[in-house]
Amino acid sequence: MTVKLKSLEARVRFATRGIDTLNGMLQSGSLSVIWSLLEIQDYLKVNGNIAEIGVHQGKLFLLLCHWMNLGEIAHAIDIFGRPIGSDTKNIDKLIGNLEQFGIPKEQYRVEISDSTQLSCGALRNLFRGPNIRLFSVDGDHSREAVLHDLEIAEAVLSPEGVIIADDLFNVWFPNVTEAVYDFFRDPAAKDLVPIAFISANGPVESGAAKLLIGRAQMASRYKAGLKLLNQEDLKHCDPFAGHPDVPHFYFANVPQKRTLDETMMKILDDVYADLD
Repeated sequence: MTVKLKSLEARVRFATRGIDTLNGMLQSGSLSVIWSLLEIQDYLKVNGNIAEIGVHQGKLFLLLCHWMNLGEIAHAIDIFGRPIGSDTKNIDKLIGNLEQFGIPKEQYRVEISDSTQLSCGALRNLFRGPNIRLFSVDGDHSREAVLHDLEIAEAVLSPEGVIIADDLFNVWFPNVTEAVYDFFRDPAAKDLVPIAFISANGPVESGAAKLLIGRAQMASRYKAGLKLLNQEDLKHCDPFAGHPDVPHFYFANVPQKRTLDETMMKILDDVYADLD
């Protein structure tokens, strides 16, 4: 039986209050959709580890950690300055934040390294297999680095896993969008498809749009769940990079996420039954 690391009350408390005390770039729109994604993975009984390239002080990383199950591992990969590891302030702050919010030391690993120097095989060895259910990619924003990080993320992603690609359509980092387009046209993408766009809903200094990416076999389930729980913020569905029906979540006002409660679960049961 799967047991959550944190109680429901602790998870909600962090997502609604605790996360706002942390330094980092995560807008309320992204928080609302990623929160729904975490609930959907619990509903689908998806297990596995989590990972992030480019963690800074851990704002998104700690959100993902709060939804871990007992026994799962969270991997934080970051160069932490140049020379690598020289930014001890952010290393200490990340560790302090993990301790403050009660993430057990045995359930996270901080890897001080340059992700662009890690091969697919090296990352599989580090993570002990393709077992990552959530992988945030927010490292070096050059085209070559983003392509590399997406490729190694695919190599360790579980069959039910989702990649969270950051900074799509960010005018500060146009190479990220170019790289994502190119990735979907490259054999390295394998069976990965775009699942949903999360629009920016604040100044660029506070974050940017994100793209959720997953395996084709799971795409319809993730799309349906996100459309249900975030229906008030669903703008439209459009093709992207040769893939059809990609939902775009846009936030004209405060995000209107619905909780995956018993009523929503019953609706989702019916929706998924129609997909089978």
